[in-house]
Amino acid sequence: MFSFYWQKFIIPFWLLALTAIVCFIIASLAGLAAPLVVKLLIDDALGANSMKFLHFITASIAILYLFRGVFSYFYGYCMAKAGNKMLAKLRQDMFSKLQSLDYAYFMKTPSGELISLFTNDLLFIQQAVTVGIPDVIVESINLLAIMAIMIYFDWRLAMVTFATLPFIIVAISFFNSKIGALGVLVDHALAKVTAIIQQSLVSVIVVQSYVREDYEYKKFSDKIQQAANDLLKAQRLSAILVSLVEFLAAVGLTIIIWYGGREVINGHLSIGGMFAFLIYIINVPMPIRKISQALTHLKLGVVAWGRINSLLNEQTPTVVEGDLQLPHTDGVVEFKDVSFAYWQGKPVLEAINILARPNEIIAIVGPSGAGKSSFANLLLRFYDPDTGAIYLDGLDIRRLKIAELRQHIGFIQQEPILFNTTVLENIRYGRPDATKDQIEQAARLADAYDFIMNLPQGFDTIVGELGGKLSGGQRQRIAVARAIITEPAILLLDEPTAALDAQTEKQVMAAIRQAGTGRTTFIITHRMSTIMASDRVVYLTEGRVAEMGTHQELIDKGGLYAQAVRFSEIEMSIDTNHL
Repeated sequence: MFSFYWQKFIIPFWLLALTAIVCFIIASLAGLAAPLVVKLLIDDALGANSMKFLHFITASIAILYLFRGVFSYFYGYCMAKAGNKMLAKLRQDMFSKLQSLDYAYFMKTPSGELISLFTNDLLFIQQAVTVGIPDVIVESINLLAIMAIMIYFDWRLAMVTFATLPFIIVAISFFNSKIGALGVLVDHALAKVTAIIQQSLVSVIVVQSYVREDYEYKKFSDKIQQAANDLLKAQRLSAILVSLVEFLAAVGLTIIIWYGGREVINGHLSIGGMFAFLIYIINVPMPIRKISQALTHLKLGVVAWGRINSLLNEQTPTVVEGDLQLPHTDGVVEFKDVSFAYWQGKPVLEAINILARPNEIIAIVGPSGAGKSSFANLLLRFYDPDTGAIYLDGLDIRRLKIAELRQHIGFIQQEPILFNTTVLENIRYGRPDATKDQIEQAARLADAYDFIMNLPQGFDTIVGELGGKLSGGQRQRIAVARAIITEPAILLLDEPTAALDAQTEKQVMAAIRQAGTGRTTFIITHRMSTIMASDRVVYLTEGRVAEMGTHQELIDKGGLYAQAVRFSEIEMSIDTNHL
């Protein structure tokens, strides 16, 4: 944790840290000098009956505490400013790292736990950086300075006073080890709580439609109660520690009063010296208490930094960045002997051979688990094939820069993700420098312009979270416009009409066919009406290309595809009778 503090806090913000150190030194010297001035007041001013000296000493005490207050403020301000700058940079580094991680990482890591890193764990880091480490250093120096002054005054009285320190140190070590262990449990429990909240918000329609609110509430309550119980245990131990430290310090104070009183009576110590000693010993519990609390923050901060550091050092060897750029592509895509498995020994795609050219719409069809979505994942390089290769204009896509490849692919999901901003900004997302005319043209090509103009504010209408204020067909057509505006050579659509009614499906397919002009288009689908609108059909089963050809060719062949179509035609005729 201290190496992290040095690298992330001291070095980058050395000027603020240096200013804070200077302010701390001045504030500490002012605080340490005050009891010495009190000694002079009692021994010299009061003993000599000097009003002038009395006025001078009392004014000096006021000035010292004024200095201490002012420089303590600037110390705290500089530390807070540096800490906030460090946390902002750490958040940026964490977010940048998240953006660079492979798709596979997000598939294995719950999003709620990642959110927890940015909330709970960063809060623990903030407390450790702005309170924990500074207090350990500052209050340790204060404590050592007080002890040194006490030894200088009267080493025998100081040794008697320090008799309770070993017990205080043992208590701090014992309790902080317990608190640290509980801190780990609290951190993990809060991560689980955040994950539950995130999942519940995303799945609110499912939760409410299945009337599972009570179940979700109980699941959340159990986790939050577990976190609260562990946190309460840690706080109880911390409270016991603070009380115990204060009691041991009070024992030390009692010893001073007894032993120091004897020294004064015997003439070995002045009354002023006795009062100064009492002030110093009264000040001892404060740094000890702050050190014990700071060590608790440090324990929690170490746990949080371990989790954050594991993210920052995450290595995702799923795909390796290429080094070639491809400013322009015709969009000729070839899968050549491609095989792929998520888990070794369980292939989801085997020996796939597909050649696709511009102006061609290819439907990727097959039963659930046939490997259709894996086909899309490989083309986008979320994963790489185990064997074989995918070529774009004759180049192995593994040789291309990943961003360069994806810029040539317009990807549209079954449930398109729209951002909670305007229609215009959602379409422009794929091309931030697009003009209003280009955005409107993309909307026309996607058959979205007319309905957009009928919205309350047209292109400036806020679509709501995930596009919740729009219908499914409207969201799909905006997603098509967003893909078109990037002018991709390839369109990749994953079940674009699965959740749409027949009329809306017809509108979306018209938009897709219009957008596909001059482009290579892949449509992953199970809707026969969508399949029949394609130029060629690739039928996958058990990860293999079972059949390939035009719709009519495969019907005439009478194989697996024809069987699937017959089942679909029955379904379609039923739907038609209901219309």
